[in-house]
Amino acid sequence: MRIKLMTPEEWPIYQSRIVAFAVRYGDRRLTAAALKRLRQLEPSALAPVPAEETPSSAIAIALRDGKLTGFAFAEGAGEKTCIVVTHPDSRGLGIASQLLLRLRSYFGRLSCRVASDNAASMAACFNAGMIAVGLSPGPTGKPTLRFETPDSIPAKS
Repeated sequence: MRIKLMTPEEWPIYQSRIVAFAVRYGDRRLTAAALKRLRQLEPSALAPVPAEETPSSAIAIALRDGKLTGFAFAEGAGEKTCIVVTHPDSRGLGIASQLLLRLRSYFGRLSCRVASDNAASMAACFNAGMIAVGLSPGPTGKPTLRFETPDSIPAKS
């Protein structure tokens, strides 16, 4: 399995494929707003930035034998958007956690919001070293946990 960050040059080539993957395998758990942000993402948002700046967006993809098995997308280190989708045949293998760890490594920190009835996503966040720091109503009114990477715990590689 290979986990890599999508480059600005790759995004126009893979964008429709990744959006279709999200719609097909997101189990109707992704918000319309998150899908819209993914659809409207400009390649320049994935450009590397100097070390003293915070990257605006990143997409980590998981490839097995050259085939997309999952991806994670975050804007503003997850403050604006954080979504993770894995292919049903690849669930339970820790791919979501690995994708979150890759984003955490890139941003230096990461936050995600997860509906309280989404046990798999909560497990992925916990397995990526994140902690639940708050609870609030989500966009659909469901209780939603806010996960963050604690400053005191170094990022896993």
